Amino acid sequence: MLEQLTIQNFAIIDQVDLAFDDQLTVLTGETGAGKSIIIDALAMVTGGRASSEMLRKGADKAVLQAIFSVTGDRAAGLRDQFAAAGIDLGEDNQVVIYREFNQKGRSVVRINGLLVPLKVLADLGSQLVEIQGQHDTSLLLDPDHHLSLLDDFGGSDLKKAQAVYQKVFDRYKELAQQIDRLKNRRQDLNQRLDLLSFQQEELKEANLQPGEEDQLNADRSKLANHKKIADALDQAQQALNPGLDGGAVDLLAAAHQAMTQAASYDKDYENLAQSLSEAYYAAQDAGRDLDEAVSSLTFDEGALVEIDDRLQVIHNLKRKYGDSVEEILAFQAKVEEELADLDGGSFDLEALTKEKDAVREKIEAAAQTLTKTRQKIAKALEEAVNEELADLLMEQAYFEIQFTPVNGFLPSGADKIAFYVQTNQGEGSKPLEKAASGGEASRLMLALKTIFIAQQGLPTVVFDEIDTGVSGRVGSAIARKMRTISDKTQVLAITHLPQVAAAANHHFLIEKFNQNERTVTSVKDLPEADRDQAIAMMLSGNQITEAALANAKDLRTKAQE
Repeated sequence: MLEQLTIQNFAIIDQVDLAFDDQLTVLTGETGAGKSIIIDALAMVTGGRASSEMLRKGADKAVLQAIFSVTGDRAAGLRDQFAAAGIDLGEDNQVVIYREFNQKGRSVVRINGLLVPLKVLADLGSQLVEIQGQHDTSLLLDPDHHLSLLDDFGGSDLKKAQAVYQKVFDRYKELAQQIDRLKNRRQDLNQRLDLLSFQQEELKEANLQPGEEDQLNADRSKLANHKKIADALDQAQQALNPGLDGGAVDLLAAAHQAMTQAASYDKDYENLAQSLSEAYYAAQDAGRDLDEAVSSLTFDEGALVEIDDRLQVIHNLKRKYGDSVEEILAFQAKVEEELADLDGGSFDLEALTKEKDAVREKIEAAAQTLTKTRQKIAKALEEAVNEELADLLMEQAYFEIQFTPVNGFLPSGADKIAFYVQTNQGEGSKPLEKAASGGEASRLMLALKTIFIAQQGLPTVVFDEIDTGVSGRVGSAIARKMRTISDKTQVLAITHLPQVAAAANHHFLIEKFNQNERTVTSVKDLPEADRDQAIAMMLSGNQITEAALANAKDLRTKAQE
């Protein structure tokens, strides 16, 4: 339960320190006095979003602190949740939440002295207190929120059915999206296949070989320079030919003969004679090789044309696929690989469709199980709500939950639900948003919350003016219901109903006044002696009459019985 709440520099509140008791605590006061600001502060200290607009004008920072005690049936579970976040509740099972924020939006959060992220605060804070306001009653009138309200009433069987359905739904959705993408991309895929097939055929027909271009260029150079080669060979042949006057071979022979004669007279010339001998025989060998080269030298103009054509093929492929034959061959390998992927099942629409059909059978079964589980829960919730409505003076009302199948599958299942109510006997059931008045909607929400609170065992529940639009006997019924809830759960209620205030175990009076040209909100913890007067003020306004005071005393006496 909430034990203490400290508010500093928050909206029009300068400094407020509140100590709470268990059971039912009411906060009353004139409209605009700051009752809802206190609840806003409680929401923020338990994980709500901070806004610099909520900072009191002129203040550097706002400070909020709440102290909770964790007791009762849920104590062990709450201790485990806090321990999972690294927070020790100690032997006294106490939770101290400290939060501050400044004009720049910087927020600091500590739980039992440990700095924690806002998300951790929000997760843990939701386990400590639930705030029920007029906005939540409005959600009750919105059919889009009815399914979540029903699911809140579900237990482990529903969670299990939801988990099974969600797993199959996720796979079904994934397959459907893949198939849709493939269908939408089919034209692009066909165009891609056509392009790849063309490239594959073109490159296969070209049949390029590694190093081929270099060899072709070398061969072309030979053919293109045939005349120059022939002329050079002829000149060399004439220079070596021993049959010609002054040929190199004959001259070397004469030089060798002369040097041999000199060496016969002087052995010092033997080496030189030997060198000339070697040169002579080498020239002879070169002459024979040159004769063979000249005799075998031919010019094939057709071969030159073929080489030029082949080089042109390579040039055209280089413009498309790479700067060299090696790069073109690498591109060809990628084309072959992508074609294998496209043809090999990576984009197999038929296989995906077949799997989707199989998963559809599973999702239909899972959705049917989920629907049956919800229908069973709905039956129990209908009975519980109708019992609560009788306590809230709606004896003739009948609450029911209607299921409507949907085409296809939603993340939540295969059906939609809506709350229907018959508020007057014989009129028949109508959608809640069309049949219920503001006061009736408030009582319906209170009935639902009574059931949920009993089921969930929340330590603290706040009702923020959910009794708007009711009065008289209905107000007394609402007061009794809040009092009943407070027997097991701490209840804080902002109310304008004297009947609810009269049923309180603890009463705060919120007042607003001007001080030093500033608006200030104060909170008075009313003792027993002052509560009759506060309720009389709610009955008659600022002029408290004897009749109003007597009425207030009577209300309190009956409410406390």
